[in-house]
Amino acid sequence: MVELKLSPYLEEKLKQAQKLQSELEVIVAQRYQLEVNLREVQKSLEELEKIDEGTPIYKSVGTILVKAKSKDEVKKELEDKKETLEIRIKAIQRQQELLQKKYEEIQQEFSRAYGGGSS
Repeated sequence: MVELKLSPYLEEKLKQAQKLQSELEVIVAQRYQLEVNLREVQKSLEELEKIDEGTPIYKSVGTILVKAKSKDEVKKELEDKKETLEIRIKAIQRQQELLQKKYEEIQQEFSRAYGGGSS
């Protein structure tokens, strides 16, 4: 196995790249979970539209189900949750893009330092 001798500057960049990679993995997992939650809320809203106004609706509160006062109440709560999830997904997406850009910049520095050409 060939071991490259890195300058202190490149060693620091390597550490930064490893940290960025770890952060990206966390961000991607968070984004995935938020997107799953968003799909669940969207599906609930779709199903809610199919229900007649007088039909009893139950919502989850902690570990129990509670009868909702009205269809509109549940719809409003779901729409608020959907909006919140969409905002969080956009924020995490921007964060992911910034981390990815930094990571790619470090990769390009390594390519230039070790004759990898331009990327």
